[in-house]
Amino acid sequence: MPTSTVENYLKAILRLERADPGPVAVGRIANEMEVTPGTVTTMMKHLGRNGLIDYKPRRGVALRPEGRHAAMRVVRRHRLIELFLVEVMQIDWTDVHQEAEILEHVISD
Repeated sequence: MPTSTVENYLKAILRLERADPGPVAVGRIANEMEVTPGTVTTMMKHLGRNGLIDYKPRRGVALRPEGRHAAMRVVRRHRLIELFLVEVMQIDWTDVHQEAEILEHVISD
C-alpha cells in the first residue's frame, strides 16, 4: 500500500496530465505540491523504481498503468468521502475538501 505522500504525488501527476496531456515537467509538479524541484526529482526516482511512473530527466514524467490506477483509487476515495460528509454527515460542501484530503489516505478501498 502506497504512503500518503506517494498517493499525493500520483494524484498531482494525474491532475496535471489531465490539464495538459503529455509528459509532466518536474517544475510543474513542484509547484503543485509546493516543494522544491529537487524534492520532486527524488520522489520521481522512487516512483520510477516502483514501476508507477516513467521518468525521463529534463523531459518529464508520465503515469504508468499501475500508477494511474493507484492515483484514480485515491481520487475515487476522496470523492466518496466528500459525498459522505455532505450527504450523511450534513457538513457544508465548502468545508469537506480538506477533511477528504486527510481521510482519503486512511480508509480502505
